[in-house]
Amino acid sequence: MGLWYLDFNGKAWEGLCDVLLARKHDADYQPMGDKGGDLGLDGLYARGGTIYQAYGQEPENKDPVGGVRSKIATDLFKLKKYKDEIEEILGDTKIRRWVLLLNKDIPHNHLHRYAKKKEIEVKSWGLPFIAPDFQVTLQPPSFLETEWFEYKKRRDDKVDVVPLSKPQAPDIELLKGSDNFKKVYAKFLNIYDTPETAERMAYVELKNFIENSIQLDEIRKREPEFYSEIEEIRSDIEMDAESGSLAVGSYETYAGIKTTLENRLNAVVGGRLGERTLSGVRKFTIADWLVRCPLNFKKKPLQ
Repeated sequence: MGLWYLDFNGKAWEGLCDVLLARKHDADYQPMGDKGGDLGLDGLYARGGTIYQAYGQEPENKDPVGGVRSKIATDLFKLKKYKDEIEEILGDTKIRRWVLLLNKDIPHNHLHRYAKKKEIEVKSWGLPFIAPDFQVTLQPPSFLETEWFEYKKRRDDKVDVVPLSKPQAPDIELLKGSDNFKKVYAKFLNIYDTPETAERMAYVELKNFIENSIQLDEIRKREPEFYSEIEEIRSDIEMDAESGSLAVGSYETYAGIKTTLENRLNAVVGGRLGERTLSGVRKFTIADWLVRCPLNFKKKPLQ
């Protein structure tokens, strides 16, 4: 049970720390990440005056002590380098603790002495947001172990969302005039041999879109963390597609994206979803992508 952290390295560890810190500090925790520029702040617990940094050292690292030392020095220097940006984020908040979250046990006790040395150095910079009792600390995975087991228990529980009512799609003749139908039909017209087949397939997908939309919406309301995982899968697939994998329309490429999406959903969240819920999520996700996909498939070359 104590080795749960061995599967998390690099970005996976950073993402997990965000989830577990949100459980530890509830709404008081603010994830930062590096989407607006890497300021050396992975997360902020403002009420406790704490900055968190996650360090997911890879298994092949042959110098774990040197890796941790380098991480401490590099990220603490960013407090000085990006003083103005950080001060704007923090406002009146004073930082009392800078915590490095490790995905392995602390490799050597000498690192605590090194952290104390860097702590004194940071105080000497006279940064306006550094409190007089500022500390640099290292925390092994056990720091988040309670939150991990609570999170894992919730992950292992089946999520089966059965809406009280399910919307019904209108007949094809009524649906054909909608903008969404026209978008999907135009795509299928380029990958199927006849307009009739394209029309029939467009209706199937629009029916899935309408009748299963409530499934994902209910998951969003009841299981927001789990919903975020599904959204991440959807986003990854869309990025792959928009980077060119469907630039030329064909049944093979469409079927490939559909299969990839289904497999990814099954692998990442399938074990936690009830069968009916998983089916509804799969159907809606594929249909939703077809509606929103900005690509207009090119016609297949004539044989």
